[in-house]
Amino acid sequence: MYESKLIEIAETYGTPTYVFFEEELTKQVDLIRKMLPQGTGLCFAMKANPFLAGALAGLTDKLEVCSYGEYEICIREGIAADRLVVSGVSKTLEQMEEIMCYSKGRGTYTIESKQQYEVLKTCAGKLGVRLNVLLRLSSGNQFGMDEESLTQVLSQIDGDDLMDVVGLHYYGGTQKKAEKVEKELKLLEEVAKRISETYKLDGLELEYGPGLRVSYFENDSAGEKESADAERQLTKLACMLEKLQGYNQVTIELGRFLTAYCGCFLTRIMDIKQTGKSGYIIVDGGIHQINYYGQLMGMKKPYMKLIGENEVREVGQNDGGQGGYSVCGSLCTANDVLVRDIKLDCPKTGDVISFERCGAYSVTEGMALFLSRDLPQVLYVKADGTVERLRNKTEINIFNAKE
Repeated sequence: MYESKLIEIAETYGTPTYVFFEEELTKQVDLIRKMLPQGTGLCFAMKANPFLAGALAGLTDKLEVCSYGEYEICIREGIAADRLVVSGVSKTLEQMEEIMCYSKGRGTYTIESKQQYEVLKTCAGKLGVRLNVLLRLSSGNQFGMDEESLTQVLSQIDGDDLMDVVGLHYYGGTQKKAEKVEKELKLLEEVAKRISETYKLDGLELEYGPGLRVSYFENDSAGEKESADAERQLTKLACMLEKLQGYNQVTIELGRFLTAYCGCFLTRIMDIKQTGKSGYIIVDGGIHQINYYGQLMGMKKPYMKLIGENEVREVGQNDGGQGGYSVCGSLCTANDVLVRDIKLDCPKTGDVISFERCGAYSVTEGMALFLSRDLPQVLYVKADGTVERLRNKTEINIFNAKE
Protein backbone atom coordinates (compact mmCIF):
# COMPACT_ATOMS: atom_id res chain seq x y z
CA MET A 1 0.00 0.00 0.00
CA TYR A 2 2.87 2.35 0.85
CA GLU A 3 4.18 3.11 -2.67
CA SER A 4 0.77 3.20 -4.33
CA LYS A 5 -0.40 5.60 -1.64
CA LEU A 6 2.57 7.87 -2.29
CA ILE A 7 1.57 8.12 -5.96
CA GLU A 8 -2.04 8.87 -5.01
CA ILE A 9 -1.08 11.54 -2.47
CA ALA A 10 1.40 13.23 -4.81
CA GLU A 11 -1.29 13.45 -7.51
CA THR A 12 -4.24 14.34 -5.27
CA TYR A 13 -2.89 16.51 -2.49
CA GLY A 14 0.08 18.28 -4.02
CA THR A 15 3.36 19.29 -2.44
CA PRO A 16 5.21 20.05 -0.25
CA THR A 17 3.54 17.59 2.12
CA TYR A 18 4.41 15.62 5.22
CA VAL A 19 2.83 12.16 5.27
CA PHE A 20 2.66 9.86 8.29
CA PHE A 21 1.51 6.24 8.04
CA GLU A 22 -0.46 4.61 10.85
CA GLU A 23 0.54 1.14 9.65
CA GLU A 24 4.26 1.89 10.00
CA LEU A 25 3.73 3.58 13.36
CA THR A 26 1.80 0.61 14.75
CA LYS A 27 4.42 -1.79 13.42
CA GLN A 28 7.17 0.02 15.33
CA VAL A 29 5.15 0.13 18.57
CA ASP A 30 4.38 -3.59 18.25
CA LEU A 31 8.08 -4.37 17.75
CA ILE A 32 9.05 -2.39 20.86
CA ARG A 33 6.35 -4.05 22.97
CA LYS A 34 7.38 -7.49 21.72
CA MET A 35 11.11 -7.04 22.36
CA LEU A 36 11.10 -5.36 25.78
CA PRO A 37 10.43 -7.22 29.05
CA GLN A 38 6.78 -7.80 29.88
CA GLY A 39 5.38 -4.96 31.96
CA THR A 40 7.74 -2.33 30.61
CA GLY A 41 5.84 0.91 30.12
CA LEU A 42 6.07 2.99 26.94
CA CYS A 43 5.97 6.80 26.90
CA PHE A 44 5.92 8.98 23.77
CA ALA A 45 8.03 12.14 23.97
CA MET A 46 5.62 14.20 21.90
CA LYS A 47 8.18 16.87 21.01
CA ALA A 48 9.35 14.38 18.35
CA ASN A 49 6.08 14.85 16.45
CA PRO A 50 3.09 16.55 18.10
CA PHE A 51 0.88 15.67 15.12
CA LEU A 52 1.02 12.03 16.27
CA ALA A 53 -0.01 12.68 19.87
CA GLY A 54 -3.60 11.57 19.30
CA ALA A 55 -2.60 8.41 17.45
CA LEU A 56 0.04 7.42 19.99
CA ALA A 57 -2.24 8.09 22.96
CA GLY A 58 -3.97 4.88 21.93
CA LEU A 59 -0.74 2.93 21.46
CA THR A 60 1.44 3.99 24.40
CA ASP A 61 0.96 4.20 28.16
CA LYS A 62 1.96 7.84 28.63
CA LEU A 63 2.89 10.98 26.74
CA GLU A 64 5.58 13.38 27.89
CA VAL A 65 4.78 17.06 27.33
CA CYS A 66 7.52 19.69 27.64
CA SER A 67 5.56 22.92 27.23
CA TYR A 68 2.19 24.46 27.95
CA GLY A 69 1.53 24.43 24.21
CA GLU A 70 2.04 20.66 24.04
CA TYR A 71 -0.35 20.23 26.96
CA GLU A 72 -2.95 22.29 25.08
CA ILE A 73 -2.56 19.95 22.08
CA CYS A 74 -3.27 16.98 24.36
CA ILE A 75 -6.39 18.70 25.71
CA ARG A 76 -7.66 19.25 22.16
CA GLU A 77 -6.97 15.58 21.39
CA GLY A 78 -9.01 14.55 24.43
CA ILE A 79 -6.09 12.74 26.07
CA ALA A 80 -6.74 12.00 29.74
CA ALA A 81 -4.67 14.08 32.17
CA ASP A 82 -3.53 11.02 34.11
CA ARG A 83 -1.71 9.79 30.97
CA LEU A 84 0.50 12.89 30.79
CA VAL A 85 3.98 13.47 32.19
CA VAL A 86 4.49 17.22 32.53
CA SER A 87 8.18 17.86 31.98
CA GLY A 88 10.34 20.77 30.81
CA VAL A 89 12.83 23.15 32.41
CA SER A 90 10.73 26.33 32.39
CA LYS A 91 7.47 25.63 34.17
CA THR A 92 5.90 28.91 35.28
CA LEU A 93 3.41 29.49 38.08
CA GLU A 94 0.78 30.69 35.61
CA GLN A 95 1.18 27.70 33.29
CA MET A 96 1.22 25.13 36.09
CA GLU A 97 -1.85 26.66 37.66
CA GLU A 98 -3.70 26.42 34.33
CA ILE A 99 -2.60 22.81 33.90
CA MET A 100 -3.55 21.80 37.45
CA CYS A 101 -6.93 23.49 37.18
CA TYR A 102 -7.59 21.22 34.20
CA SER A 103 -5.94 18.07 35.54
CA LYS A 104 -7.05 18.42 39.19
CA GLY A 105 -3.54 17.24 40.00
CA ARG A 106 -3.78 14.07 37.92
CA GLY A 107 -0.84 12.94 35.86
CA THR A 108 2.84 13.08 36.74
CA TYR A 109 5.09 16.13 37.11
CA THR A 110 8.86 16.22 36.83
CA ILE A 111 10.94 18.36 39.16
CA GLU A 112 13.96 19.80 37.35
CA SER A 113 15.38 22.10 40.05
CA LYS A 114 14.81 23.53 43.51
CA GLN A 115 13.00 26.49 41.93
CA GLN A 116 10.75 24.14 39.94
CA TYR A 117 9.89 22.34 43.17
CA GLU A 118 8.73 25.67 44.65
CA VAL A 119 6.57 26.36 41.61
CA LEU A 120 4.81 23.00 41.86
CA LYS A 121 4.49 23.27 45.64
CA THR A 122 2.91 26.74 45.40
CA CYS A 123 0.37 25.67 42.78
CA ALA A 124 -0.50 22.41 44.52
CA GLY A 125 -1.03 24.23 47.82
CA LYS A 126 -3.15 26.95 46.23
CA LEU A 127 -5.42 24.52 44.39
CA GLY A 128 -5.53 21.90 47.12
CA VAL A 129 -4.24 19.03 45.00
CA ARG A 130 -1.64 16.36 45.68
CA LEU A 131 0.91 15.61 42.97
CA ASN A 132 2.79 12.54 41.83
CA VAL A 133 6.29 13.71 40.97
CA LEU A 134 9.38 12.33 39.28
CA LEU A 135 12.72 13.79 40.34
CA ARG A 136 14.80 14.39 37.25
CA LEU A 137 18.44 13.39 37.61
CA SER A 138 20.78 15.38 35.38
CA SER A 139 23.04 13.69 32.86
CA GLY A 140 25.45 16.62 33.12
CA ASN A 141 23.56 19.19 31.07
CA GLN A 142 20.93 21.87 31.77
CA PHE A 143 18.19 19.32 32.43
CA GLY A 144 17.45 17.98 35.88
CA MET A 145 19.45 18.11 39.13
CA ASP A 146 22.67 16.61 40.34
CA GLU A 147 22.29 14.02 43.08
CA GLU A 148 23.03 16.48 45.90
CA SER A 149 20.32 18.91 44.77
CA LEU A 150 17.94 16.03 44.13
CA THR A 151 18.30 14.74 47.69
CA GLN A 152 17.81 18.26 49.07
CA VAL A 153 14.52 18.54 47.22
CA LEU A 154 13.58 15.07 48.36
CA SER A 155 14.14 16.13 51.98
CA GLN A 156 11.78 19.09 51.52
CA ILE A 157 9.09 16.98 49.87
CA ASP A 158 9.32 14.55 52.75
CA GLY A 159 7.76 17.16 55.00
CA ASP A 160 5.40 19.19 52.82
CA ASP A 161 2.52 16.71 52.44
CA LEU A 162 1.72 18.01 48.94
CA MET A 163 3.62 15.56 46.76
CA ASP A 164 4.36 11.88 46.44
CA VAL A 165 7.74 10.97 44.94
CA VAL A 166 6.96 8.11 42.60
CA GLY A 167 10.40 7.78 41.03
CA LEU A 168 13.19 9.21 38.92
CA HIS A 169 13.31 10.64 35.43
CA TYR A 170 16.44 10.52 33.28
CA TYR A 171 17.34 11.36 29.70
CA GLY A 172 20.94 11.63 28.54
CA GLY A 173 20.67 12.44 24.85
CA THR A 174 19.79 10.85 21.52
CA GLN A 175 21.41 8.48 19.02
CA LYS A 176 23.27 6.70 21.83
CA LYS A 177 25.35 3.56 21.67
CA ALA A 178 24.51 0.58 23.87
CA GLU A 179 27.58 1.14 26.02
CA LYS A 180 26.30 4.56 27.11
CA VAL A 181 22.85 3.19 27.89
CA GLU A 182 24.41 0.47 30.04
CA LYS A 183 26.49 3.06 31.93
CA GLU A 184 23.42 5.24 32.55
CA LEU A 185 21.34 2.35 33.87
CA LYS A 186 24.13 1.37 36.24
CA LEU A 187 24.19 4.93 37.59
CA LEU A 188 20.40 4.96 37.99
CA GLU A 189 20.54 1.67 39.87
CA GLU A 190 23.10 3.11 42.31
CA VAL A 191 21.11 6.33 42.86
CA ALA A 192 17.91 4.37 43.48
CA LYS A 193 19.67 2.28 46.10
CA ARG A 194 21.03 5.32 47.94
CA ILE A 195 17.82 7.37 48.06
CA SER A 196 15.61 4.37 48.84
CA GLU A 197 17.72 3.47 51.87
CA THR A 198 17.95 7.05 53.14
CA TYR A 199 14.33 8.11 52.58
CA LYS A 200 12.59 4.74 52.98
CA LEU A 201 11.07 4.90 49.51
CA ASP A 202 9.27 1.81 48.25
CA GLY A 203 8.15 0.94 44.75
CA LEU A 204 10.22 3.46 42.81
CA GLU A 205 9.41 4.03 39.17
CA LEU A 206 11.97 4.91 36.51
CA GLU A 207 11.07 6.94 33.45
CA TYR A 208 14.08 6.53 31.19
CA GLY A 209 14.89 7.85 27.72
CA PRO A 210 17.44 5.46 26.18
CA GLY A 211 17.88 7.64 23.07
CA LEU A 212 17.91 4.67 20.69
CA ARG A 213 19.52 5.21 17.31
CA VAL A 214 17.93 5.73 13.90
CA SER A 215 19.99 5.40 10.72
CA TYR A 216 18.93 8.23 8.42
CA PHE A 217 21.48 7.95 5.63
CA GLU A 218 22.29 5.33 3.00
CA ASN A 219 25.95 6.29 3.07
CA ASP A 220 26.30 5.62 6.80
CA SER A 221 29.03 3.09 7.48
CA ALA A 222 28.14 -0.58 7.88
CA GLY A 223 28.97 -0.26 11.57
CA GLU A 224 26.65 2.72 12.02
CA LYS A 225 23.81 0.91 10.29
CA GLU A 226 24.36 -2.23 12.33
CA SER A 227 24.38 -0.34 15.63
CA ALA A 228 21.12 1.38 14.62
CA ASP A 229 19.31 -1.85 13.74
CA ALA A 230 16.03 -1.71 15.68
CA GLU A 231 15.84 -5.34 16.81
CA ARG A 232 19.51 -5.42 17.75
CA GLN A 233 19.14 -2.31 19.96
CA LEU A 234 15.94 -3.55 21.59
CA THR A 235 17.48 -6.95 22.35
CA LYS A 236 20.40 -5.28 24.15
CA LEU A 237 18.11 -2.88 26.00
CA ALA A 238 15.83 -5.72 27.10
CA CYS A 239 18.81 -7.60 28.54
CA MET A 240 19.89 -4.51 30.50
CA LEU A 241 16.39 -3.88 31.85
CA GLU A 242 16.03 -7.47 33.03
CA LYS A 243 19.16 -7.02 35.16
CA LEU A 244 18.19 -3.57 36.48
CA GLN A 245 17.50 -3.44 40.22
CA GLY A 246 15.96 -0.84 42.48
CA TYR A 247 12.81 -0.10 40.46
CA ASN A 248 9.42 -1.77 40.57
CA GLN A 249 8.30 -0.17 37.30
CA VAL A 250 10.29 1.00 34.30
CA THR A 251 8.83 3.16 31.54
CA ILE A 252 10.86 3.71 28.39
CA GLU A 253 10.46 7.17 26.89
CA LEU A 254 10.95 7.31 23.13
CA GLY A 255 10.44 9.93 20.44
CA ARG A 256 12.79 9.63 17.46
CA PHE A 257 12.99 5.82 17.57
CA LEU A 258 9.22 5.55 17.87
CA THR A 259 8.15 7.78 14.99
CA ALA A 260 11.02 8.32 12.53
CA TYR A 261 10.17 5.39 10.29
CA CYS A 262 6.48 6.24 9.81
CA GLY A 263 6.92 9.50 7.93
CA CYS A 264 8.04 10.95 4.63
CA PHE A 265 8.26 14.39 3.08
CA LEU A 266 7.04 14.89 -0.48
CA THR A 267 8.49 17.71 -2.54
CA ARG A 268 7.98 18.36 -6.25
CA ILE A 269 10.66 18.98 -8.87
CA MET A 270 10.14 22.51 -10.15
CA ASP A 271 13.21 22.89 -12.37
CA ILE A 272 16.15 20.86 -13.69
CA LYS A 273 19.25 22.57 -14.97
CA GLN A 274 22.92 22.20 -15.71
CA THR A 275 25.54 24.71 -14.54
CA GLY A 276 28.82 23.73 -16.12
CA LYS A 277 29.38 20.09 -15.20
CA SER A 278 26.98 20.24 -12.24
CA GLY A 279 23.34 19.19 -12.45
CA TYR A 280 20.78 20.82 -10.19
CA ILE A 281 17.22 19.87 -9.28
CA ILE A 282 15.11 22.61 -7.70
CA VAL A 283 12.23 21.41 -5.51
CA ASP A 284 9.37 23.27 -3.81
CA GLY A 285 10.52 22.20 -0.34
CA GLY A 286 13.83 22.97 1.32
CA ILE A 287 15.98 22.88 4.44
CA HIS A 288 13.34 24.94 6.26
CA GLN A 289 10.99 21.95 6.01
CA ILE A 290 13.09 18.79 6.11
CA ASN A 291 15.66 18.22 8.80
CA TYR A 292 17.66 15.10 9.65
CA TYR A 293 19.80 14.57 12.74
CA GLY A 294 23.41 14.65 11.51
CA GLN A 295 22.55 16.26 8.18
CA LEU A 296 25.70 17.99 6.90
CA MET A 297 25.17 20.48 4.05
CA GLY A 298 23.65 17.76 1.88
CA MET A 299 26.75 15.53 2.02
CA LYS A 300 24.86 12.61 3.51
CA LYS A 301 22.24 10.84 1.41
CA PRO A 302 18.86 10.18 3.08
CA TYR A 303 16.70 7.26 2.03
CA MET A 304 14.73 8.62 -0.94
CA LYS A 305 12.25 7.64 -3.64
CA LEU A 306 11.34 9.28 -6.96
CA ILE A 307 7.63 9.33 -7.73
CA GLY A 308 6.93 9.60 -11.42
CA GLU A 309 3.77 8.98 -13.40
CA ASN A 310 2.31 5.74 -11.98
CA GLU A 311 5.66 4.49 -10.65
CA VAL A 312 7.98 4.83 -7.67
CA ARG A 313 11.74 4.37 -8.12
CA GLU A 314 14.60 4.22 -5.65
CA VAL A 315 17.08 7.08 -5.69
CA GLY A 316 20.68 5.92 -5.60
CA GLN A 317 24.03 7.46 -4.83
CA ASN A 318 26.04 8.63 -7.81
CA ASP A 319 28.87 6.24 -8.62
CA GLY A 320 31.31 9.07 -9.30
CA GLY A 321 30.56 9.25 -13.02
CA GLN A 322 28.54 11.80 -14.94
CA GLY A 323 24.87 12.44 -14.33
CA GLY A 324 24.90 13.35 -10.67
CA TYR A 325 22.41 15.92 -9.35
CA SER A 326 22.27 18.12 -6.30
CA VAL A 327 18.75 18.57 -4.95
CA CYS A 328 18.21 22.16 -3.83
CA GLY A 329 15.24 23.76 -2.14
CA SER A 330 13.31 26.91 -2.90
CA LEU A 331 15.05 29.25 -0.47
CA CYS A 332 17.25 32.09 -1.70
CA THR A 333 20.36 30.85 0.07
CA ALA A 334 23.23 28.72 -1.18
CA ASN A 335 22.85 26.64 2.00
CA ASP A 336 19.54 25.21 0.79
CA VAL A 337 20.97 21.91 -0.44
CA LEU A 338 19.08 18.81 0.62
CA VAL A 339 21.45 16.26 -0.88
CA ARG A 340 24.43 16.39 -3.23
CA ASP A 341 25.51 14.23 -6.14
CA ILE A 342 22.72 11.67 -6.33
CA LYS A 343 21.82 9.45 -9.24
CA LEU A 344 18.36 9.94 -10.77
CA ASP A 345 17.09 8.06 -13.79
CA CYS A 346 15.55 10.58 -16.22
CA PRO A 347 13.95 12.96 -13.70
CA LYS A 348 11.24 15.25 -15.04
CA THR A 349 9.79 18.52 -13.90
CA GLY A 350 6.63 17.61 -12.01
CA ASP A 351 8.05 14.39 -10.56
CA VAL A 352 7.97 14.14 -6.75
CA ILE A 353 10.83 13.18 -4.47
CA SER A 354 9.97 11.39 -1.23
CA PHE A 355 12.42 11.87 1.64
CA GLU A 356 11.98 8.87 3.93
CA ARG A 357 12.34 8.36 7.70
CA CYS A 358 11.25 11.85 8.66
CA GLY A 359 8.46 11.03 11.11
CA ALA A 360 10.43 12.59 13.99
CA TYR A 361 11.43 16.23 14.42
CA SER A 362 11.55 17.15 10.71
CA VAL A 363 8.02 18.53 10.80
CA THR A 364 8.85 21.02 13.58
CA GLU A 365 12.62 21.60 13.64
CA GLY A 366 13.15 23.40 10.34
CA MET A 367 13.58 27.20 10.13
CA ALA A 368 9.99 27.48 8.98
CA LEU A 369 9.67 31.28 9.00
CA PHE A 370 12.59 31.94 6.64
CA LEU A 371 11.51 33.65 3.40
CA SER A 372 7.83 33.61 4.42
CA ARG A 373 7.03 30.44 2.49
CA ASP A 374 3.88 28.52 3.40
CA LEU A 375 3.97 25.73 5.94
CA PRO A 376 3.40 22.37 4.20
CA GLN A 377 0.21 20.43 4.74
CA VAL A 378 0.34 17.38 7.03
CA LEU A 379 -1.46 14.13 6.19
CA TYR A 380 -2.06 10.96 8.19
CA VAL A 381 -2.73 7.72 6.32
CA LYS A 382 -4.78 5.33 8.44
CA ALA A 383 -4.36 1.58 8.35
CA ASP A 384 -7.40 1.22 6.07
CA GLY A 385 -5.89 3.63 3.54
CA THR A 386 -8.07 6.64 4.28
CA VAL A 387 -6.26 9.97 4.48
CA GLU A 388 -6.81 12.49 7.27
CA ARG A 389 -5.57 16.03 6.84
CA LEU A 390 -3.96 17.13 10.12
CA ARG A 391 -2.96 20.58 8.87
CA ASN A 392 -3.76 22.56 5.75
CA LYS A 393 -1.07 24.42 3.87
CA THR A 394 -0.67 27.52 6.02
CA GLU A 395 0.46 31.03 5.11
CA ILE A 396 3.12 32.38 7.44
CA ASN A 397 3.77 35.82 5.92
CA ILE A 398 1.41 37.12 8.64
CA PHE A 399 4.02 36.13 11.26
CA ASN A 400 6.85 37.93 9.50
CA ALA A 401 5.46 41.44 9.26
CA LYS A 402 3.50 44.02 11.18
CA GLU A 403 0.00 42.89 12.07
